Formats: sequence, C-alpha cells, structure tokens
Amino acid sequence: MGKVKTHFFNGIRYNIRFAQFDGATDIDSVARDMLIGAKPNTQSELITIIHESMHAGNWDKHEETIDKSSRDIGRLLWRLGYRRKK
Repeated sequence: MGKVKTHFFNGIRYNIRFAQFDGATDIDSVARDMLIGAKPNTQSELITIIHESMHAGNWDKHEETIDKSSRDIGRLLWRLGYRRKK
C-alpha cells in the first residue's frame, strides 16, 4: 500500500507504514515511525494522514487542536476531490 516509504517533517525523517489500527506517530525512537491504519482510499484515511503529519511537524500542539484542524483540512481536500492513486 502506498509507494511513499519515508517523508521529512521539520528536517526529521519518518518511516511511513500502514497498520491495522487508527494511527500513531513515534518521535521517541530512532526509527521515527508514522503508522496509518484507516481503511484505504477513504476520507478517514486522508484525515489520519493529515493528523499524523501534523503531529510529526508540530509536537507542541495539543491533541484537540491537531484533531480539529486535521478533520477540517481532510474534509476540505476530500470535497475538492483529492484521493490517493491506487
């Protein structure tokens, strides 16, 4: 799933992995994994990717702020037609 294996956020490389749960971003380990677990090619997956990306780039933000912003951005992008290529 997905051709992107890594991505840099604020100069830090994260491994992008797809998992069987909602999502998580690990900043404490050397590996720096971002796990995306929502159902593929859904609005929920888009929001999860945005949510975890925001955590990777903004660890000082509260969960409620990240959650609200990621949902707002995800819904907008979904309405605009953004989808992941198969």
